Amino acid sequence: MMTDPRTITRATYLMWVAHNLERFADRTTNIGERVAFLMTGEIVELNE
Repeated sequence: MMTDPRTITRATYLMWVAHNLERFADRTTNIGERVAFLMTGEIVELNE
């Protein structure tokens, strides 16, 4: 980073992308758990 400060901006963007992908995955899991509950009536934990 000291030799090429442009990498700081790139790394920051990549960290935000990773953060948003993780949030998307968490929300998708929550939707899946709710659908499973609606279909079966049982609480299903998809993240074990």
